Amino acid sequence: MSDEATMFYDLPHCYLEVARGILTTIHFAGDSREDFIVQYGHNPINNALFSLVSISIIYSYLAIEAMANYNLHYYWEKRHDGSPESKILLSLVGDCDEFQILKTNKKTRELGERLKTLCSILGIKKIHEVDPILWRDFKELSDVSRHYLIHPYPDKEVFQNHMERIMSETESGKYIQIAENIMTYFLKISHKGGVFSSPSWLSGNTLLRFRGVDLLVNKKE
Repeated sequence: MSDEATMFYDLPHCYLEVARGILTTIHFAGDSREDFIVQYGHNPINNALFSLVSISIIYSYLAIEAMANYNLHYYWEKRHDGSPESKILLSLVGDCDEFQILKTNKKTRELGERLKTLCSILGIKKIHEVDPILWRDFKELSDVSRHYLIHPYPDKEVFQNHMERIMSETESGKYIQIAENIMTYFLKISHKGGVFSSPSWLSGNTLLRFRGVDLLVNKKE
């Protein structure tokens, strides 16, 4: 018998906890915020805030993607079991021998299309039909995370203007709520029997607590 522990990673849960937890307090190494600004200016604080918000946005997106990939992979593995879901999957994307090849299909390549395909497989209404505002917000999350953070837009002025708008106009925690709502939509649908009760981690952290981050600066000589 092997002494090695079997590791199981719940990626949607982990990613969502990071997205929430990283929006934490910034510590100014003994200085007050006002004293820090007098000595170092606003840029270190602005960059630190941008770093934390960027992580939160990206991990909100990753939580949705991990949930979508897990579900799509589940039905792909069962594509030959003769179930209604397997027949729909095969009719939409064909019979791919490798999951990575399946993800190159136009119906699964982009996360938005992947979510629509999952809805078709499950025989449920697509999110944009049920909640157009949630779908619009998801598309914004997708654009911000992929086009401005994961693959930064090279035009400095465009990037600066767009991210300044995100930082100044976006309600705190908005993108986390988008991830929570989309994941809840699919969890409710997949729930079998009885009253649906969402897992506690879907509405608040149960694994991680961030106690702030220290803002590091080079002391002036």
